[in-house]
Amino acid sequence: MWELLLRMILDTVTENRGVQVEFYNRFQYTVETLLQFFHVKEDGLSLEDMKSGDYKVLDEELRLNKCSSFDLIEHYYLEKISLQKTLKHTPYGRISVKCYYDPPEQRLTVEILHAADIIALDANGLSDPFVIVELCPHHLFPAAKSQRTQVKLKTLHPVFDEMFYFHVSPEQYRHRYACLTFTVMDYDWLSTNDFAGEAVAPLSDFCWPGRPNASAAGKNVQPVILHLSRSKPSDKPIMRMLDARTGDREAQEFVRRLKEIEKSMEED
Repeated sequence: MWELLLRMILDTVTENRGVQVEFYNRFQYTVETLLQFFHVKEDGLSLEDMKSGDYKVLDEELRLNKCSSFDLIEHYYLEKISLQKTLKHTPYGRISVKCYYDPPEQRLTVEILHAADIIALDANGLSDPFVIVELCPHHLFPAAKSQRTQVKLKTLHPVFDEMFYFHVSPEQYRHRYACLTFTVMDYDWLSTNDFAGEAVAPLSDFCWPGRPNASAAGKNVQPVILHLSRSKPSDKPIMRMLDARTGDREAQEFVRRLKEIEKSMEED
């Protein structure tokens, strides 16, 4: 009965995304009440057994649906940062960067050095890659514009050696979800650019208090190797939740940008 009730509630919740927070509050209250009912003060089912399987899925679903769109977007980047740390070698190549922070100027310098073994997206077995670097999430950095390298023609091992600057305050870099995203694209002359892979790096890796100041040229900073990933955003529950919030401009804009990337992946 417990498992059947959990499945019924989970199906109802997943079929009704994007409704008022009170909707999810009521179901959370219902689940907790049923939990105590079946537990019967330790005379019934054990809490350990009940809080597994569908319960974990439902609990996560209710918790996330109660979040604001900004909270969901921040959670999305926390998941990406966590995934990035697990990547060792991927079939999509890697990118080498240098990042260092000047506290008095509140300036973050990003050097995009080179990439290697990126995937071939052109008929000639090569690509015309360039890199877009951004501060994310955008609502934390509303004044920061994305920047991009030059296009390197017909190569899977592009050398960029380009430098970019961003203004980052201590109030911004202290957030766990504040990060740099590096998106490798294949330039197409006659159609939309193709998505080749992406990597993320938390700002806390470069801006933490007490970090020794790098020289102006960054000579004291070692390059960071970031392995590229190419996962579909639509596979993530957070994307589905944001997509269901049709009246939320921030949610819809975030989803729109990720759908553009996914569309380019499907057209490869």
